[in-house]
Amino acid sequence: MVAAPPARTGPILPVVVAGVLLLVATVTFVVVDPLLAWDDANPLLGRGRLFLYFTTQSNLLAVTACVVFGVTLARGRHPGQAAEYLRGLAVVDMAITGVVANALLAEPGAPWSLSDFVLHQAMPVLMVVWWIAMPPARSLPVTAAALWLVHPAIWTAMALAYAAESSDHWYPYFFLDPAEAGGWGGVAVFVAVIHLVIVVLGLGAVLASRARWSDAVWRALGHGEQPDRVPPTPVGLTGAAQRIE
Repeated sequence: MVAAPPARTGPILPVVVAGVLLLVATVTFVVVDPLLAWDDANPLLGRGRLFLYFTTQSNLLAVTACVVFGVTLARGRHPGQAAEYLRGLAVVDMAITGVVANALLAEPGAPWSLSDFVLHQAMPVLMVVWWIAMPPARSLPVTAAALWLVHPAIWTAMALAYAAESSDHWYPYFFLDPAEAGGWGGVAVFVAVIHLVIVVLGLGAVLASRARWSDAVWRALGHGEQPDRVPPTPVGLTGAAQRIE
């Protein structure tokens, strides 16, 4: 007697998850307000400097990841490995955004604001929780942590290059300004420590991608067990299986 296959979860859960992700993306995008970053009433690159903040870039990456996953899940498809790398980058970037904002940039007694809460506190926590609660379907290699370091490194070089070329030598954060960080040696220390923390966060994300509950989560979303999570066939049984075939 052949056992009946287990009933598949209906499309409700993927749609709900997709809806939540798209809602989070919309709220964050509105708070970042990138469409109003350019204003003819301001000097060139005045409000456009918004894009030089790491907070802006990391949150826009998070918005992109939420939209990609939301649209893909709503269509009943799996986002794919490239999308998981993008999500991992957004998670690591948002995590370091939260760490730096609350450890180095927070001002005691500063009034509460919605934008500060969403961009520096809520989104970093939500992205990390999303990664842990819904790990990638396929485990990511350790080299992913090095790949995720590329964007912060490029951003650092870009911010320093802009400060050197701008007429007012504007820096997005104090720890990049030698006048406030104790000279270029202080800048180097801040940058090195921050990038080291990013590596640690990246390795933590890689470890979390190997969570055992990943298969159950993706099955609930309508996707079967992934090939790289199937237990390997013992060597002694491989030959027997070949002979049977």
